[in-house]
Amino acid sequence: MKTIFFTVFDGDIEKNLLQSDVLKTLKKADIRIVLLMKHGLLKRYAHFQTDNVIVEELPPSNCFSERLFYWMGWNVIPTYSIYMRRYETYLKNRNIPQYIAGRILGIAGQFRFFRNVLRFVYARIPDEYAAHFFETYQPDLLFAPSMFSFEDGRLLRMAKRRGIKTVTNSKSWDVLTNKAFTRVRADKILVQNETIRDAAISHGDYAAEQVEIVGFVQFDYVFDAESLTSRADFFTKIGADPAKKLILYSTSGDWKNPFDDEVVQGIHDAIVQGTIEEPAQILARFHPKYPSKIERLNLPFLIKDRPCVDEGAEDSLDGVTDKVYSFSFTRDDWSHLANSLYHSDVTVNTLSTITLDAIAFDKPVVLISHDGFDRVFPYWRALRRTYDETHFRDIVEADCTKVGHSMHETIDAIRLYLTNPHEDAVARKKVRDQYLYGLDGHAGERIAR
Repeated sequence: MKTIFFTVFDGDIEKNLLQSDVLKTLKKADIRIVLLMKHGLLKRYAHFQTDNVIVEELPPSNCFSERLFYWMGWNVIPTYSIYMRRYETYLKNRNIPQYIAGRILGIAGQFRFFRNVLRFVYARIPDEYAAHFFETYQPDLLFAPSMFSFEDGRLLRMAKRRGIKTVTNSKSWDVLTNKAFTRVRADKILVQNETIRDAAISHGDYAAEQVEIVGFVQFDYVFDAESLTSRADFFTKIGADPAKKLILYSTSGDWKNPFDDEVVQGIHDAIVQGTIEEPAQILARFHPKYPSKIERLNLPFLIKDRPCVDEGAEDSLDGVTDKVYSFSFTRDDWSHLANSLYHSDVTVNTLSTITLDAIAFDKPVVLISHDGFDRVFPYWRALRRTYDETHFRDIVEADCTKVGHSMHETIDAIRLYLTNPHEDAVARKKVRDQYLYGLDGHAGERIAR
């Protein structure tokens, strides 16, 4: 019987791979699956153990060399997003030596030769991380879907040394341009669309034949009719009025938009004052990883929703915030997300992947590009700069959304979409066809195959 090592880093991996058709399809095959959990997650995921699924807990992975190569790695990614992140980190910490070192790495990182030198050095760091699991189970394949976590980097290196086949995965659409330097190139990388495939080749230095396009597994639920309930049942569940329109406000956390609460207040004021003519209410869906000031608001037409089970806080690798909430994403959470989108009349967010979720459901999207009640900030402090990030440019340039550059523009965009939900429908369809590759409900099966 063949054996697959399958690493699980956080709730995102659980959501996209364990709760989708990926694990379900693999379990039907004549193979043994060993789920390697990040240290501290064993208890949470022990219930996944079945006849051909074994759950093991990895040892702690944090060490000096991993922290160093993680920092060096994201600095060498040759994208404007990384240039922005580096300078924003400097503005936050005012660490001049660190900034200069990062700039030097950024310049050197434009050359494939230098990126390969880093990989060469990383591959030769002495390390016996989790070697006993390799000895015990003798895996035929390592699937490391997080790619840039300490655990996945060390396991990929170990598998390469032992001649074991490796597969990795672009965890999200911004990983290869914003977050993850491929410290170890796997034998194959799975990506969501052609744009991300091109990034895997140009920034990740993969050969074209090593890249497999599989689509967005997180959008398979769009085709799962069993997860959808009636509007009446869903509105009863969340405490909403079925006679009113639903504005879904998805937060990205205070680290990304520290004025989310003001924007929600402004939308709520427009509802109360009649500027938004359609009777409406706001469903504020919080990001399961990050806190939001909206949680402090108590407004008559605001419904607050924190999805998933909060498992406590842990250190963040993102560099944008010190701590993130650890969370578990269940099938019920999938259903809740699907119904939140399906029954919404317009969606609002700040530079969030939920934009793609909404477009998958053909829901109008309003993007926030102003600082609360229209503060005037220079570029490097203003929210508008975030829409220059590499991965989001295609969406903005596709004109499939409305971008609110002021509170007034945001309210006008919501008003327009509430009265005419078909506005920009043609552009949304174009993005679905070109960007949401294979939007057919079978991405999970493709990954498993």
